[in-house]
Amino acid sequence: MTDLDLSLSPRGAELRAELVDLLDSWVLPSEQRYHDEIAASGDRHHHPAVMEELKAEARRRGLWNLFLPDAAHGAG
Repeated sequence: MTDLDLSLSPRGAELRAELVDLLDSWVLPSEQRYHDEIAASGDRHHHPAVMEELKAEARRRGLWNLFLPDAAHGAG
């Protein structure tokens, strides 16, 4: 029986490191603000402004919509 190599590729390891940094430096510190903005709105379905900031940072780091192929892999 052949052993499966389930280790991350170099690109996978890079993305993981970037994601962990995003979580530690942006997402987790913004958690209370997220809850505060929803509470202040009085609407539990409110879309807090902090979400747009977090999405913008994820995009800047190349971590947004990772499931979509990029131009280098055949997407236009």
